[in-house]
Order: sequence, then C-alpha cells, then structure tokens
Amino acid sequence: MGLLSRIAALVPGARARARADGGVQTDERSTVTAAAQELRLDGLLDGVGTPVFVLDADHRVIAWNAPITELTGASADEALGSEHVSEMFYPDGRRAKTLADKVLEAPQNADEEFGLSFADRSELLYHDTSTMVDHHGDERHISFTAKPLFEGDELVGVVETVHDRTDVVNRGKASLALVEEVSETMQHITDGNLAARATFTDEKGALDEEVLLVVENLNQMAARFERLANEVDGTTADLGSAIQNAARAATDIESQVTEQADLLAKGSEEMQDLSASMEEIAATSDEVASAADQARAAAENGREAGQSIRTATDQVIEISDELLDSVMELQQRMGAIEEVVEVIAEVADRTNLLALNANIEAARAGEAGEGFSVVANEVKQLANQTHEHTEEIADSIDEIQEQADETVMASEQSHEQIQVASGEIADVLASLNEIANAADSAANGITEVARATDSQATNIEEVTTTIQVAQDHARSAEEATNDITDATTAQTIALDDLANQVDELVGGDAAAVDELENLGQPHAATDGGEDGRDSASGTSSESTDSLGGFEFDQKQ
Repeated sequence: MGLLSRIAALVPGARARARADGGVQTDERSTVTAAAQELRLDGLLDGVGTPVFVLDADHRVIAWNAPITELTGASADEALGSEHVSEMFYPDGRRAKTLADKVLEAPQNADEEFGLSFADRSELLYHDTSTMVDHHGDERHISFTAKPLFEGDELVGVVETVHDRTDVVNRGKASLALVEEVSETMQHITDGNLAARATFTDEKGALDEEVLLVVENLNQMAARFERLANEVDGTTADLGSAIQNAARAATDIESQVTEQADLLAKGSEEMQDLSASMEEIAATSDEVASAADQARAAAENGREAGQSIRTATDQVIEISDELLDSVMELQQRMGAIEEVVEVIAEVADRTNLLALNANIEAARAGEAGEGFSVVANEVKQLANQTHEHTEEIADSIDEIQEQADETVMASEQSHEQIQVASGEIADVLASLNEIANAADSAANGITEVARATDSQATNIEEVTTTIQVAQDHARSAEEATNDITDATTAQTIALDDLANQVDELVGGDAAAVDELENLGQPHAATDGGEDGRDSASGTSSESTDSLGGFEFDQKQ
C-alpha cells in the first residue's frame, strides 16, 4: 500500500478507492486532494516556518505547507495530487525535475546520477541550488534539501525543504557592488585622483546601514588622505630642500674633513721629520755639550797656562832687566879695562922707547953698555910683546865692546819685546778669561739647550702621537662624513621615492581595507544557509535556469 493510500485509509470519508497494486486511484485527483486535505499534513508542516513539500513514491504532492504557498503563489489545493511539482514553482508551467524527483529516482546515489551534493551523507540529505521567477515576476534565489523517506527498506516518499536565499543573494550582490565601487574609488585614489569619491545606492535595501557607512567613511578617509597628501607633499618639498642643504653641508664637511685629514697627514709627516731632526739635534747637542765641556776645560787650562806664562814672562822681564843691568855694567867695566889697556899700551910704547934709548945709550957705552943693551933688548921685547898683547886685548875688548853693545841692544830689544809680549800675554789672559767665561756660559747654555732639546723631542713625540690620534679621528670623521653623505644620498633617493609615492598615491587606508576584507567574508543566511558569493573570488557560485534543483525540459 502506498504512503498516500495508507494515509488516506486513516482519514474517515476520504472516499479513496484502493487499487489492486495497493495505490490510490489517481484518475480522481479530487480524491487524493480530499484525502490530503482531510489528513492536514500541510497544517502539521506550517509550524516549521520554512517552505516544505512532500512527494510520495509516485512523485505526487501529498503535503504543501503555507510558507511554500507564499513563496510560489500556488495554494495547497492546486499543488496537492500534482505529479509535476515543478509547475507550482513557475508561472509559465514549465516542467523540470526537482531535487525531490531526482532523489526519488536514485535515493541512494543521486549524487552520482545527477551530480548532486550531500548536505549530510549519513542521513542521505541532498542539497542543490537554483533560481526561479515567482508569481510576482521577481527572480528568487533558492536552495533545496531533500531526504528520501523509507518504511523499512521500502521507499515511500521524499520530503524537500526550500530555502529562499534571495535576500542573502541580493545582499551579496549589493555587497559585491559596494566592494567594487569602493575598490574602484580606492584605485582612482591610488592612481593619483585624490578627488575621487565613492557613490553607492542600495536599490533593494539589502545592506544594513552600518555596512553602507563604509562609503561615507571611505569618502571621509579620501578627504583626509587628500589633505594629508597635500600636507605631505609640502612637507616632502621642505624636507627635500632640507636634505639638499644637508647634502651640500655634508659634501662641504666631507671636503673640509678630507682637506683636514690631508693636512694632518702632512703635519704628521713633518712632525715625524721634525722629531727625527730634534733627535739628531738632541744627539748633536749632547756632543756639543760634551765639546763645550771640553772647551771649557781647555779654556780653563789655557787660562792657567796663561797665568803660568805671565809668571814666567814676569820672571824673564826681571832676568832681562838684570841682564841688561849686568851688560851695562860689563860695558862700563869694559870701558875701564879699555882705558887700562890704553895705559898699558902707552906704558909699553914708552918702555919700548926707553929700551930704544937704552940701546942707544948702551951702544954709546960700548962694551960697558953691552949688559945694559941685553936688558934693554929684553925690555924692548917685553914691551913689544906687551904692545902686541895690548893690541890683541884692545882688539878683543873692541870685539867684546861691540858684542856688549850688540848685547845691550839685543837686551833692550828683548826687553822691549818681552814688555810687548807681557802686554799681549795680559791681553791673551784677558781673552782666555773671557773665553773661559764664554765657554762656561756656552757650556751651560748648551746643556740647557740639550735638556730643552730632549724635552722638545719628547714634546714633539707627544705632539706627533696627538697628531696621529687626530689623524685617526679625522679618518673616522671622514668615514662618518662619508656615511652621512651616503645616508643623505639614501635619504634623497628615499625622498624621491616618497615624492613619487606621494604623487602616485600608492596604498590605501588600513581601516578601509579591513572593512573591504570584512565585506568579502561569507554571511550566514537568515534561513540557516550561506549567501551565494564565493568567499575567494567574490562571485556567485550559482547559475540561473540551468543549475540546481531544476533541469528544465519542454513543457509536455
């Protein structure tokens, strides 16, 4: 017995006639309709609040609740008993296989037979979507779920639930249009049209007021962004000028630092040369100091020797004076001797004369005078010898006198020379004293110079070290200046990029982007389903008139 026959049998006065195959006589539609109305299954389903209809195993409508009447415009009287339920959904009466029809034909594998999807495989709950035009002429977007009904292993019918997704789809389309308008406006802004503003009208009232506020927020954001971009543009220009000034200053500093580094390097080299020279001077100063000490010692020795020479000269002068006195006295004595010699010569001459007279007288006396003659001859001989010796003595005295005169002259000249030498020695002693004093001063000065040179050499080494440190600092400053120059160049490049970005206005407001991303998320439908927009692509996953619950064929 069929599901409707069993239900009709339970309803008094249904006047349904049972057939031999257990079904109900179908050529009397009023009988089926009356049985369904008496059973009031549609009344039981009205409380569900969702459009629902039930088909028996023969594809006849046996239940049609009020929500589906409101959706399709077909009353329960029109629908009950119909074997082509699709006619209830379309005003033009087209026929197609509904999801319920497909499930009845293949309750276990309708997914394979008709390409359906499962809402719940364990319950054999199938799912599909489609579009329809209601009795008002408005397009409606609907989704279906259908479940086969069994008594034991026997298929007795199918129940199908219809979800009107029109509001959800309209909301999705409106959201997509809003997103496109916002995206297009933001693209205009990104392309540099800061005056671009979004305009959007929700013709079907599908969106909430809070969602529509995104347009106002975007326009406010665009206005703020335009104002900010203008300010940034001005600030960028000022910053560019400042960076250019900084770049010029950095270049000048770099040039000055480089010049300073070169000067320090040259100064360091010169100081090193000066340090080497000072070390040589210090060594030479030590040698000069040693020589000065030696000169001072030699000057002291010379002064002492001069004093000794002065003493010896004084003694020579005294001896010379004594010698001159002795020679003068000898000269005087030689004069006296000469006078005596002259007397002796005169006596010898007279004696000779007397001897001559005696010889004359002896001659006169004859033999008596011979003895006297002998004596006279002897006396004459003695007188002659005396005269000869006197002459020799006179000659010797003359020679001695000449020599004495020469000695006196030499002594006088020697005395004069000794006096001159004494004066010169006095001058030499004075000069030696001055030399000794100068040598002392020079030695002291040279010692001080040597000490100062050593100290100066030490100071020069310290200055050289300081210059080297300053040179290192200058190199560091040069490197830092190079870094500053590079950084300034990088800032200039970055500023150019920023200026280009400001000109191109690449980017957008983060809050607006977040709102757009939120608009791109799927929304839960009020009937428990989802909207028809793919969350990844933002496009509808349904097609019209060819996909979903109905596959239309020509009207029979």
